[in-house]
Amino acid sequence: MPGGWTHRLKPSPSFPRPLLQTQCRHSSHIPGRILRGDDLGPTREDAYQTFRARKDETAKELPLPPLLDQVIIEQRSRFEQTKERPRVADFTPFQKKLWENPFAHALASPVRQCRATLISLPVALLTSLHTRPHPTTNDPWLLPVSMTTDKKHLGPPFRFIGRRLIATQLGKKKAWERGLSSRIIEKLGGHNLKNMVWREDMPDFIPDLMRKRLVKKLAWNFGFRGRLIPVASPRTEDTENVEDVSCVLLFRSLRTRADNLQEQAYQIEMAMDKWSNYFGKSFTAKLDPHASPHVTHTSPRWYTDPLVPRLQPRLQFPELVFHTTIWRGRKVAVYSLTDLLGEEMVRELAEKSKYTGEKCVVLKRARHNVPVEILLMQLQAYIAQSGP
Repeated sequence: MPGGWTHRLKPSPSFPRPLLQTQCRHSSHIPGRILRGDDLGPTREDAYQTFRARKDETAKELPLPPLLDQVIIEQRSRFEQTKERPRVADFTPFQKKLWENPFAHALASPVRQCRATLISLPVALLTSLHTRPHPTTNDPWLLPVSMTTDKKHLGPPFRFIGRRLIATQLGKKKAWERGLSSRIIEKLGGHNLKNMVWREDMPDFIPDLMRKRLVKKLAWNFGFRGRLIPVASPRTEDTENVEDVSCVLLFRSLRTRADNLQEQAYQIEMAMDKWSNYFGKSFTAKLDPHASPHVTHTSPRWYTDPLVPRLQPRLQFPELVFHTTIWRGRKVAVYSLTDLLGEEMVRELAEKSKYTGEKCVVLKRARHNVPVEILLMQLQAYIAQSGP
């Protein structure tokens, strides 16, 4: 009863008080300590483990448990010791160049699988989406949260190759649902999974966030004179005298008349494919070789539609174009800020900087410039198109 008196129990008369004190003193020997090795009694060690010393020499040896055997713990801890952080002052010239190389950091990122193509690539070359609840409906949405925060633990991701073509294809007929990992399905459950939302403007929403993040990073480099080196052009003769060139930032566009003609050619290709599909479906009976009266066997499983003339894939989808220049015998990337960010963003960035009126600047090789160059690389890869 609260507030009442408490009756204290007396020691039992069957156990003398000195015996109780001895037992308590023995059991409380170094509280919280785990007995190991010789503290457990006489033992015998060899190169691999420890055995208890038994009175009967003919009896089978009894080894100590691995969690209590100091020999096993020391052998195992050799491979579990954390390495010391590298000291930049002790780097060799090659190690320092590797430490300042953005391509090395991109390739050294963890390898993960693209859920659209099932290709394993470094995370720096993939776009990651995470589930977040809608503020009003509370339905799960797949959003590029990693582009707006620096937090590392955002939940199970949905990754795919950072290309506009892949993002567009995933949005057609809910193709992204087939790429959901088991971790996302287990986390959301069946009811919430049916209500998951993929933004219709996802192919344009991702580069918008990438541009905002890139402008925020570039503002630091454009803030003070000396962090960027102005040059006349990205040509070799204009950048040869600059030390430690990592990439070249060009203010004008690199697009030519051939790029505009390529867009027209792409529209012609789409129209040709449309009419080819229409012709193949409308005249299936005439084009199917297995539909002839004298043919007795049926079409094989691999046969789906009749073959119609189409443009070769290598001509329809040529290699992507990434502009480079030669600096002291090696290639360095050339990025057009107008093509990546747009004329308005470039104008605002140049007006607030110390490089107003410059046509081209050089970003020097340094560790603090690696995040900026990785963002430039990711945005360039996302919007890259085939060469004319």
